[in-house]
Amino acid sequence: MGQKVAIIFYSATGNTEAMAEAVAVGAKKAGADVLLAPVSDVDPVAIGNTCHRIILGCSACDKLKPYLKGKIMGIFGSCGWSRGAWLNSWYNELHFAGARFPAHPLLAYGYPDETALKNCEERGKAVAEAEE
Repeated sequence: MGQKVAIIFYSATGNTEAMAEAVAVGAKKAGADVLLAPVSDVDPVAIGNTCHRIILGCSACDKLKPYLKGKIMGIFGSCGWSRGAWLNSWYNELHFAGARFPAHPLLAYGYPDETALKNCEERGKAVAEAEE
């Protein structure tokens, strides 16, 4: 197997969970060993100490910030009430914490359509294959 990729998400409506599942498909297609889990099911300290590639959905897990320096990351989320300004703000915050991003954040409005799901797969692949 390839690199280990942790895909951690929070999803109140199922929209971000659908995106997370598509991200996982892309990472697996790239040969990654994937951990896909809601934020409530993971220990952020363990993830921070054992995973060099982390993809977060919907600002999942502020407790990871101390572990992000040098990590290869991706972020994504769904919204229906804004234009995604929170996602760009979150990206800047994580970048400032030292995370490296092979691609820009992904946003879907409401439930992700076919294009958004394809973009999620591509994001999973990009993080899994990113150069160290």
